[in-house]
Amino acid sequence: MRIALAINGEGFGHAARSACLARELSREHEVLVWAPRTVLSFLRSELPGMTFHHIPVLRMAKRRHRILYGRTLLMNARLLAAFPYIVRRTRRQFEQEGIEAVISDYEPFSSRAALAHRLPVVVFCHQAVLDRVPDYSLPGITARLLNRFMIPHRVHHVLSSSFFDGDIGPLIRPELRSPSERPGNHVLVYGSASIRPQLEQALQSFSQVDFRVYPRTDGDYLEDFRAARAVIGPSGHQMLSEALCLRKPVLTFPQPGQNEQYLNACMAQKTGLARVGNLEHAALDIRRFLGEVDQMRLNPASGRHTFKLHDESALAARRIAALLAGDSHATPARPDAPALVPA
Repeated sequence: MRIALAINGEGFGHAARSACLARELSREHEVLVWAPRTVLSFLRSELPGMTFHHIPVLRMAKRRHRILYGRTLLMNARLLAAFPYIVRRTRRQFEQEGIEAVISDYEPFSSRAALAHRLPVVVFCHQAVLDRVPDYSLPGITARLLNRFMIPHRVHHVLSSSFFDGDIGPLIRPELRSPSERPGNHVLVYGSASIRPQLEQALQSFSQVDFRVYPRTDGDYLEDFRAARAVIGPSGHQMLSEALCLRKPVLTFPQPGQNEQYLNACMAQKTGLARVGNLEHAALDIRRFLGEVDQMRLNPASGRHTFKLHDESALAARRIAALLAGDSHATPARPDAPALVPA
């Protein structure tokens, strides 16, 4: 089968997950990738020999680790106005490439192009889990409204990938599926652009601690991650999954007003291996975390949530391929989303 895999996201979380999926699918199928320019170089290094196409991405405006919703709308106005044209262009590309089925990782153009071209389509993403744990706060309602735009209603098969309550567990890069044989005493710090200035300022209070701060041009991120004593960073699902699967204690800083990240952080804390911080008092949170690191162990809280803290790339590829081939028993049909507000 000739499959289009379309990826959303400005950062590397979606790209890392999709690279795992593409590798597994390519054992039996031909995979072509549609992705934003910001992650194309990373994907080309992870998936040599594959065919790549650029697809635009809706961006988020941020200030000091907060999402600015009004500015986000203004920043994306031109792209939203061009939405029908981009869907038509993507459909033509699918026709030209002989695409037979489409996988969308929370990518809104490709799924609509697939539906217009009457191609089988599966949406495979982490954000689908938000409807499993509905939050009726304003950020929660906003997040689920966004889901309804990013995942068209006519898509019948939606699989969530999540370390908590997912149809499929996380997809972990092969290099991060086992800890280093040479464990270190350093703490890996991942500082995305919106979080880095405040984190670096807080880290100055700990001159005796070996912090390895990424991203940077030198250093070996994957080996430093595998060997780290602990991890500090934002609350994106992919990085949290990688840390938890390696049983690394994590101090995580969710973006204020970003419902998905708060949910990720809360669920990570329920595993016993994570603490949730606030950038307003980051130095205090880091000090408390470093004092607890050596006692933190995996101990998931009992309750209605299920945790999958291991790689499920192969399972994801099998289930998605079965759905695209028309096996309706591979997973139940998409359930109705819960109401945006309680009745």
